[in-house]
Amino acid sequence: MDPEPRPSRPFSVVEGASYPDWESVYRDNVLGIYQLVFRRVGNRADAEDLAAEVLIQTLRTLRFPAPVHDVRSYLVKTARTVLADHWRRHYGRPPETLDSELAERTAALDYLPSASAAARALRILELLPERFRQVLELRFLRGYSAREVAAELRVSPGHVRVLQFRALRRAAELGAEVVE
Repeated sequence: MDPEPRPSRPFSVVEGASYPDWESVYRDNVLGIYQLVFRRVGNRADAEDLAAEVLIQTLRTLRFPAPVHDVRSYLVKTARTVLADHWRRHYGRPPETLDSELAERTAALDYLPSASAAARALRILELLPERFRQVLELRFLRGYSAREVAAELRVSPGHVRVLQFRALRRAAELGAEVVE
């Protein structure tokens, strides 16, 4: 599957219609479920796995014939549960586990950048709009979490993630233009 294909209406419903079997449920909903999950996790591999998990869990409980509206509602509710379980599995670990993983990752990054690389990074930061620069400095130079940055800038953590994404994208564009 291509990352987040965009058909006009992946979940169009015909009033009073019902699904006669699992094949028709799968055929009509696999793309919509994949898109829904992809928008939440942001990467193709996890989205494919989680969409498959949603469909498998749904398969176990559906009885046919089943009204289209009921099946789609059930698929969306199942997707929410599967996504919640996914986030819990990946981010709901004890803090000491996360701290040790963070220490391992940062140890791998401990190096002294060259003077020219540091100057280039500072130049790119100077060229960024003020808000983008603030987000990147707080997140990466000071090590703030998205929640801490949100409190500092008085925005939501979700908005911080959007700003961070846009700032990194703009910094990459500027990095291609800035020479050492």
